[in-house]
Amino acid sequence: VQYGGGDQLQSTEITKSILLANPDLKGIFGANEGSALGVVNGKKELGSNVVVIGYDSGAAQKAAIVDGTMAGAITQNPVGIGYETVKAAIAALKGETLPPVIDTGFFWYDKSNMDSPEIAAVLYD
Repeated sequence: VQYGGGDQLQSTEITKSILLANPDLKGIFGANEGSALGVVNGKKELGSNVVVIGYDSGAAQKAAIVDGTMAGAITQNPVGIGYETVKAAIAALKGETLPPVIDTGFFWYDKSNMDSPEIAAVLYD
């Protein structure tokens, strides 16, 4: 595990170091948009075939999925976040005990489904 701090340039350099040290590596996960784009850049700069999975969306990340540089990404569910937040706020106002963790959901998207209404509604540029 290497941490690029969400910084695209730092994540690019880390990715290149990882790929040079591990030429048989099969995949890398970028845990946020900046890191995922850094992984994509490092992959491109070295001409690597490593599979890249990202997190979140954004115009550059979606473009990398469309052009095949990134296999796909996991994105948050903003509707679920809003719904669960309001539900928890109401429960808290009623004095109810809230669970320690509230799962708001997520979505996997790739080239095959990113234009579907359910996925397109949760992606952002």
